Amino acid sequence: MTTTVRELTATVRPSEHRRATVISNGMFVTGLAIIAILMPLGHLPNPPESPPYVSMVLLPLLLQRMVIMAWDGYHQREGGWPSARVAVAFALPVVAAIAATVTAFNANIAWAAAILLFSGLLRGWVLAQYVREREVKLFEDFVLWMTVVVTGFGLFQFFGDTFGVPTIWTLLDARYTSAAAFPFPRVQSFALEPLYLAHYLFLPIGILLVRRWRTRRATTFEQVLLIATLTVLLLTLSRGGILGLLLCVLAMTAVTRSWRELLYFARSVVVAFVIVVGLLSLAGAMPNAYAPDNKKANAMEAFTSHAVDLSEDSARTRYDLWPGTVQIFLDQPLLGVGPNNSRLLLQDGTPTTTPDEAVVMQPVNNDYLAYLSEMGLVGIILTLPLIWLVLRSLWGVVRARFDHPSGPYAFALVGMAFQANSFHSLLMLGTWVVIGLLIAGARLVGEKQAEASDTLETTRSPLGAAVA
Repeated sequence: MTTTVRELTATVRPSEHRRATVISNGMFVTGLAIIAILMPLGHLPNPPESPPYVSMVLLPLLLQRMVIMAWDGYHQREGGWPSARVAVAFALPVVAAIAATVTAFNANIAWAAAILLFSGLLRGWVLAQYVREREVKLFEDFVLWMTVVVTGFGLFQFFGDTFGVPTIWTLLDARYTSAAAFPFPRVQSFALEPLYLAHYLFLPIGILLVRRWRTRRATTFEQVLLIATLTVLLLTLSRGGILGLLLCVLAMTAVTRSWRELLYFARSVVVAFVIVVGLLSLAGAMPNAYAPDNKKANAMEAFTSHAVDLSEDSARTRYDLWPGTVQIFLDQPLLGVGPNNSRLLLQDGTPTTTPDEAVVMQPVNNDYLAYLSEMGLVGIILTLPLIWLVLRSLWGVVRARFDHPSGPYAFALVGMAFQANSFHSLLMLGTWVVIGLLIAGARLVGEKQAEASDTLETTRSPLGAAVA
């Protein structure tokens, strides 16, 4: 006599099933906590260079839920299966990357970038498909506590560099100490660069502001953390980050039609700016081994002039690369030159350039032009379903006036999308986490509406009335 799989699983006791569910949920939440820790690093870690291989541990912690839900769905004959529409939307950019890699200018660098893109998209898809509402709230708490660490270390970097603490302790890159371009340090915290830190800070600021909007109040902890986070964002001196944040707040104000929330943000920014002025004054008054006194005396002037000057040297390096990037697309419009290959063609790279040589080359610093030139028209077309999902999710947030699970992620994505005009963020973990959770919020709202509709239909039916 043969025993079917369904018969075997039917013998599993409810207590054992509950225990397995608790373990699975704990693993998934652990994966979310690891994501919250990795995001401020500003990039997807390369497993061979990142002991103890945290990035490799992360995916199984998340993907095990897919296996368990599919298993349950098979036995129950309902639910548990991923949405084909969401899966296809996340898979098509991977197909585009593979197609562009096959004909890439430098295949080795293209494959490495394609793998990173696949890794980010896979994480985004798992979150979009499987995260639950209570886990989204837990993740936001993880992000806020991680932001405490990030902003605290960023402020330590500023004070440490100002008082001459060696970079071995501050972890500041030499380019961002007060001995470099500016008479004050540009904080980067644990990120690769100040711009990466600004990219990350959109999310905790969005969480704090959306929570304030939903509850109409903010705890002392949340108020202090918002001011500290805004202070650190200003100290990155990222123009794209600062302007992106202002755009986020204006968009949120227009959607919520709440001047009170705009006033709350404005007060927080004023306090943060006053703190920044005090810190810059301290940097100008404290002599140390990094910068001469005659240079440090102009700390405030250097800060404000860089913040408002969109034509100085660092900005010009971007502008000079953009026309060449457009020409690359015109030369190979169909499949592009391959992921992460545009920097090679712009700076005399070769088909044999190594990843170590490529990483020091200036990127395009415009995600839209880079994607167009590297993935071509095929890549753009294959990415349209994902763009449509994102736009639908954003529209849901607008209709709910930010009283929506996707609210913080819509806020962050607006800032990231603006910063992408002068930044490269498509291979960063934070980008795909935000996109994944934005789409997840729309799914959660849809599931709630479907459940409410089913409940209403049951209560209205004769059978439901008889049971009642």
